[in-house]
Amino acid sequence: MQTRLEMTLASPVGASKWRPFFPVLVLAVSAVLMLAATRGDLAIDEVVSLNKALSSPNWLAIFTQDQNDNNHLLNTLFLRLLGEQRQLFIYRLPAAIFGIGMVAVLLVAARRLGQATPVWAACFAGLSYPVILYGSEARGYAPAMFFAVAAFELLPQCRAHCSPAKLLLFWLSLGLGLLSHFSFLMVCFALGSWTLVQDRLAGFSFPSILSNVLKYFGPPVVFLAGVYLIYIRHMIILGGLVQSWWTVIPETVGYALGFADPGGIRLVAVILASVLAGSGLWLLFRQKRDEWIFFALILLVSPALVLILWQPKFLYFRYFSVCFPFFYLLLAVLFDHWFRHAGKLKFIPVLLLLAITTGHLVKVDNLLRLGRGNYRAALRDLAAATPGPVIRVGSDNDFKNRTLLAFYARFLPPGKSIEYIPQERRAREKPDWIILYCLDTTFPAYPDVEVGQVGKYLLFGTYPYCGSSGWSWFVYYRPAETVPVKNGNVPTAP
Repeated sequence: MQTRLEMTLASPVGASKWRPFFPVLVLAVSAVLMLAATRGDLAIDEVVSLNKALSSPNWLAIFTQDQNDNNHLLNTLFLRLLGEQRQLFIYRLPAAIFGIGMVAVLLVAARRLGQATPVWAACFAGLSYPVILYGSEARGYAPAMFFAVAAFELLPQCRAHCSPAKLLLFWLSLGLGLLSHFSFLMVCFALGSWTLVQDRLAGFSFPSILSNVLKYFGPPVVFLAGVYLIYIRHMIILGGLVQSWWTVIPETVGYALGFADPGGIRLVAVILASVLAGSGLWLLFRQKRDEWIFFALILLVSPALVLILWQPKFLYFRYFSVCFPFFYLLLAVLFDHWFRHAGKLKFIPVLLLLAITTGHLVKVDNLLRLGRGNYRAALRDLAAATPGPVIRVGSDNDFKNRTLLAFYARFLPPGKSIEYIPQERRAREKPDWIILYCLDTTFPAYPDVEVGQVGKYLLFGTYPYCGSSGWSWFVYYRPAETVPVKNGNVPTAP
């Protein structure tokens, strides 16, 4: 028996009535999820960005002082514009606007690739965990994705019927995309190379090809040169988790397909993604659509060049998030064609879409429940369990945890304050509390820990996170005559 979705798409009458509304409905659901995910605590990268924005002596200093990879320039400008806010979700609203806008523009771009393609693109992109995650995080990834899709949509329009307004919008998309995150260079490379190949295949002369390149990419290249001279060449890497590319690439593909669980399933995700992407490229090639060139460049060539030429020491799947919308768009093209020509096997692409979407929504549920950490809750519990006015805390990472503690101290009850005791003073001053941070969501907190030259600390509470941005906190207390109490219960080691 066909599902209602199958019958509706298969029926010309049903499709004409239903098709325009379904992508809009999914877009609305995606917008609700992104806005809901803006709640909760800011993760360390967001806090560092906010500190940079609010501590800079002026707007120009955002570009000319303390150039580091955590400073996503456009996002930092937004944060400075927003100023001091008690409601932390406000800092994430620009990302949500760009995230929702990206899905909307992607649906527009999907229309030129197939009449029903927006239906599939809405599901793949609008319900994607990475899109919802970074569409609700005060960083530069959401605007980078938005301007990437906008530039992809504007370039063919400029080439078909160029006007000063369209050309200016295209230039702005490239320039603001670069300011959003420097991974946007992959998009610039793919669009520029696509233009060169199109002109070459069309038989243009070398002067005409050069003229087109200068026309579309000349001002953005000049702008990039200025950003390089002012910022990029002085940029330092603040640090992070050292990971090899053969770890990050399967993780990236897993996140894109909703299969980002540890173990062998990531290999399954890589195989599945390779088959789907290869099939989509072959389909566009057979249809004589030169978009296959762009998709091959942005999904295969650009990431490979990043790994080969840059060879980053610190590598994360989010560095490739700017490629995700195009992966979903390619899947939408493939699934639309597959569904229309599958005959009695139409249920297969539908079931595969449901499996991918379910994987994403399970992670979205974790994001909505756990957020990017529960740092304020931890401080509230510490404040309630500390009899005096000063909460004396140490940790396993002075920079990361002290930064968060200093930021969230503003939410402590009146009369309470944080005194952070760094590791070099720990043996002398013996903090009452020790905080350990953990990136592994499956790792259980030890019932007690031995802190060198201080003694044993017992587990007080665990404060989990969703598993992508932020981390969990394991809070331990030093036993004394007065045992701290959390939620009315005396914590005891199992």
